[in-house]
Amino acid sequence: MATLQTEPSKQPAVARPARAAIRPFRANVIWAVFKRNLQSYFSNPAGYVFITLFVLISSTVAFWQDEFFTNNLANLDQLDKYMPYLLLFFVPAITMSLWADERRQGTDELLFTLPAHDLDVVLGKYLAAVGIFTVALLFSTSHLLVLSYLGSPDLGVMFATYLGYWLMGAMLIAVGMVASLLSSNVTVAFILGALFCALPIFVGMLGSPTGGNLRRQLEGWSVPAQFADFGAGVISLSGVFYFVSLAAAMIYLNMLLLGRRHWAGGEASKGLGLHSAARFALLLLTLFSANVLVDLWGKRADASSERLNTLSAESIELIGKIPADRPVLIQAFYSPEVPREYVETRNDLLRNLKEYQARSGGRIQLNLIPTEVYSTAARDAEKQFGIAPRRVFSADQAKQSSAEIFLGVAFTSGLEEVVIPFFDRGLPVEYELTRSIQVVSRSGRKKVGILTTDAKVMGGFDQRSFGQTPEWSIVTELKKQYEVSSVSPDSPIASDLGVLLVAQPSSLTQPQIDNLTAYVKAGGPTLLLMDPFPVDNPQIAPEVPKAPPGGPLGGGAPPDQKGNLQPLLDLMGLDWPSTEIVWNTYNPHPQLADMPPEVVFIGRGSGEKDAFNPDQAATSGLQEIVALFPGLLRPKSGGAGPEFTPLLRTSDQGGVIPWADAVQQGFMGVSGVNPRRRHLATGNGYTIAARIKGQAQAEPKKDEAEKKEEPKAEEKPATINAIAIADLDMVSEQFFEIRRRKIENLDFDNVTFVLNCVDVLAGDESFLALRKKRPRHRTLTAVEAQTRDFLEDLQKQTKVAEEAAKAQLDDAQKAFDKQVDQVRSRTDLDERTKEIMLANLQDVAQRRLDVEKQKIEDEKLNRIREGKAESERKTRAIENRVRYLAAGVPPLPPLILGLLVLLTRLRRENLGASPKRLA
Repeated sequence: MATLQTEPSKQPAVARPARAAIRPFRANVIWAVFKRNLQSYFSNPAGYVFITLFVLISSTVAFWQDEFFTNNLANLDQLDKYMPYLLLFFVPAITMSLWADERRQGTDELLFTLPAHDLDVVLGKYLAAVGIFTVALLFSTSHLLVLSYLGSPDLGVMFATYLGYWLMGAMLIAVGMVASLLSSNVTVAFILGALFCALPIFVGMLGSPTGGNLRRQLEGWSVPAQFADFGAGVISLSGVFYFVSLAAAMIYLNMLLLGRRHWAGGEASKGLGLHSAARFALLLLTLFSANVLVDLWGKRADASSERLNTLSAESIELIGKIPADRPVLIQAFYSPEVPREYVETRNDLLRNLKEYQARSGGRIQLNLIPTEVYSTAARDAEKQFGIAPRRVFSADQAKQSSAEIFLGVAFTSGLEEVVIPFFDRGLPVEYELTRSIQVVSRSGRKKVGILTTDAKVMGGFDQRSFGQTPEWSIVTELKKQYEVSSVSPDSPIASDLGVLLVAQPSSLTQPQIDNLTAYVKAGGPTLLLMDPFPVDNPQIAPEVPKAPPGGPLGGGAPPDQKGNLQPLLDLMGLDWPSTEIVWNTYNPHPQLADMPPEVVFIGRGSGEKDAFNPDQAATSGLQEIVALFPGLLRPKSGGAGPEFTPLLRTSDQGGVIPWADAVQQGFMGVSGVNPRRRHLATGNGYTIAARIKGQAQAEPKKDEAEKKEEPKAEEKPATINAIAIADLDMVSEQFFEIRRRKIENLDFDNVTFVLNCVDVLAGDESFLALRKKRPRHRTLTAVEAQTRDFLEDLQKQTKVAEEAAKAQLDDAQKAFDKQVDQVRSRTDLDERTKEIMLANLQDVAQRRLDVEKQKIEDEKLNRIREGKAESERKTRAIENRVRYLAAGVPPLPPLILGLLVLLTRLRRENLGASPKRLA
């Protein structure tokens, strides 16, 4: 009798090879799964709710914050900072139902019995989720419409930014799918998805307790760090590979978890789990190694319109001109670990140096030296080139720390040497490197002379502090390109100078001015910095007498008096009223709203189309300059003279105030700015800087007696070659500090403009285009245009208040004068009695007049304050209107589409229903 076989059958094991034989990457299967999941999402109104919330929240983050209006820039910087954290919640909302819903409804078994490879199913679901996210991103492109309405965004940067958003979301979707696969509950799948997605987003924080190298590496592997390049308009190969490779790894993990159902349980599963984990770990290690190699390769595509992250054609051309017999050796001393604020600067420096070497054809030799503090390399850097560590401060997790780092470069070629001791964050890396390479490879440098004046640009003894003052940063900057020396005004000035820089010529004595005039008359290139009110040192203003040699307390011989600058100005055909100070209400920086109107912002957004002369090499391409209590320049009326070409002009939203009304006088001289100075708009724009070039104005003819005494040799007419700037503070230390440290992300062209002027006068314009290379200042022009009207109204109200106060004061003065005349006209009083009565009347009337003046002044100030408050309220109203428009309009399209889907679905559900049931 045959017995029944009770052992488990081996037959099911045969089915596994049959399924494994199904080839992957079948387009029809992937399309079927993709279509099924995509339709199920968009046929449900709940899907549109999530998309609407995504667009609403992203709009609020981008435009609702005060920083958006404070920065006054048409970009998505605010959204860039928060997008990774926004996706931390939106992506799990997309992925939570991909696998969990299938398992909850039991449709996963039906899906897995289809003749499809697991990879095809995973790819179909993944692409469907990516499609959902892509649709949400497409709806959010309405942000670009808002930015285009408010200003002029860089569309190249916007493209790179949205590509970064898409890659970031595509990677996190793969992570979220793993979480959905681990649970049949959609809520649990959402929570797990958020936790899993948080790991690559916050991985940088994991390394914070460890510090040092590990922390920097983990920060570099975080999602925000990898996205940073895309937000700046750079499509980096390393960033693309990071997101794609991590997404591929997570898709592979999905495959492993799905494949677990084939071998889980029983004796055959022993060791397979550990084997799968090892395979996945090995894949992560391989991708990590590949990412490191791709990052070292450093390929990047610059999508910005200004091509700021691409080596410019000017740099490539200048490198190609390096003589083959004068190769340049570049030695870069850098710290391997720097604070996060300096990571970008260090990376840009090293990347540019490597690209210079690659493009030089062997004419540039590069030596990159990682330098630790107190190391042998640090000692060599300081001993040979004067490159010392710089202590920098960093804010990390609400803690401020400091560190000493190296970021210095030395350039040598033959006997020539140029050293940049430290690259601050704000220094334009490409410009500094290209200029240094070009200067060191030349056989000689042009000379720039700094005329010794009371401004002490070259440094020297300060009579106020009784100590030595350092040289100005403008001198340090010029030394990188020119041979700079001090020039004495007490003797004739040599004619071999490339440029003579004269700061505050009004402080010179008459013999010194005569020597300067002779130099200018001989055609010497001259840069004049003339200021009616130097903010950093008001004691050298034209209206302030020279200080005695012993300082304010005296103790020495009386000083020589200031000379008359007018003959020099007449020679140049230039009119510079030394007692007039320009003010203007244009201010494109809300964070600097408290600045007085004498802080004059010059830019295209001011409404002055010729704010920067586009036809002059020194100013074409500039974007914004700030002048502090500047003066004005204009051509001298009457007579022929040199050509006067304006370089910088203010808008017509301002006027001038006299020196006497602008300052407060104290015991020690000028003690500060008069807080009650009056600003009466003139409706005129003013020239702050001008190019003066051409034949000098003809001198007046001499009489016959003087002609007979002089020799008959005819003098050649003087040829003037000068640039005049009516503001010495344009090159003050604060602008160099703003440039170095990127304070408040301000980017003024003060330093660039003055260096351009020196180059133009010296006849060396090879660095002008490179020096102007920087991001375009894309302000919110729509907001500025609306607020400009309020400022004009405020100026009109201020003018009316000033005129009314003046009229009241005149009436009070006339009443007093009338009383005096009445007393004087009385014939019944003797002269002694009249004098007594007039004295008493004057005493009483003066007290009343003083009280009346104070009352009128207070009323005027109240009216001005009310006008300012009203202007501020209107400005806030504009900002709120923009907020509601930007945050409320973009979510409307997905919301309306969701309502249409809901109504369509309800109509279809009721289409076949019995009318009796509906009754």
